[in-house]
Amino acid sequence: MPTRKSPTSAEKKPTTRKAPARKTAAKVDAAPVAENSIEKRTPTYEEIAVLAEQFWNERGRPFGSPEIDWLRAEQTLHAA
Repeated sequence: MPTRKSPTSAEKKPTTRKAPARKTAAKVDAAPVAENSIEKRTPTYEEIAVLAEQFWNERGRPFGSPEIDWLRAEQTLHAA
């Protein structure tokens, strides 16, 4: 059985490797600028409380279930 020889340096095929793709500065910097242009703000406890009281007054100040007005106020302020 013949043995295999390792190729000499002249017989080796040159390998060509591509450099890894680099991120361009324009692509990296573009995303934060877009995010900063639209800032979402979380409403404060006081803002929610004032709006919830308004909704409660509009409903005729019923007894019980203050969660209805509070959740409606939160949804309204988060959507704005």
